[in-house]
Amino acid sequence: MSIWRPWPYAATAIVQWEWISDPMFVWVTFKYPMDQTVRPSPGLWKCEVDGGSKPTVDSDWQDEFTMLLKIGFVTALPNRVTLEYDGPDPKLRTTWDKQWEPWGPILAYRAMGAPYTGTKTHSAEGPTDDVDVTDVGILFIDCAANDVTIGGFVGGINGQILRIAKTCTADHDVTMEHEEGTGNQDMHLHAGIDETLRGEYGGWTLVCDGSSWYDVSHAKHV
Repeated sequence: MSIWRPWPYAATAIVQWEWISDPMFVWVTFKYPMDQTVRPSPGLWKCEVDGGSKPTVDSDWQDEFTMLLKIGFVTALPNRVTLEYDGPDPKLRTTWDKQWEPWGPILAYRAMGAPYTGTKTHSAEGPTDDVDVTDVGILFIDCAANDVTIGGFVGGINGQILRIAKTCTADHDVTMEHEEGTGNQDMHLHAGIDETLRGEYGGWTLVCDGSSWYDVSHAKHV
């Protein structure tokens, strides 16, 4: 006969992160209401970013379920974040004085508040094979003065969505190069050839798998 046992308290916390600049924000959401009058030493939170240990420089309650941690010395958008709680500690407890149990590294996931919301304007004639789109969601193309050609990107991560928008109707070409072989993050365009806009507004929507970008601007080949 099996005996039912509740999940340990450590198994009922959710960890999310977001990075815009240093420090990185990490939210810990607990299943049960917590005592907001106390909080544990920052040193009990063990955060690793892309395999390297990073210090917790501050913490504060956001409400009775959520604690915000500020993680220092994170200078670029991470690919992987884990958080460990090296408890128990009497200063991390529920509203009925149950101390939260320690947990090993939990893989955090990126908060959905505003991923890839950065914007950037590109106007170099090129061809440019290494346009940096780190944490960029919208890439504006200014071709008022010259043609603009892009062959590839750097800085894209798995799941990133990039919208490329031509911002003027100048009589200059804006060209995206299909599978250019740049050695960086190439584009795979829907028609299988380079694509050019001239004298009109328009653009492309691309998604990244971490190594390449795929055109999803069209539901089918047109």
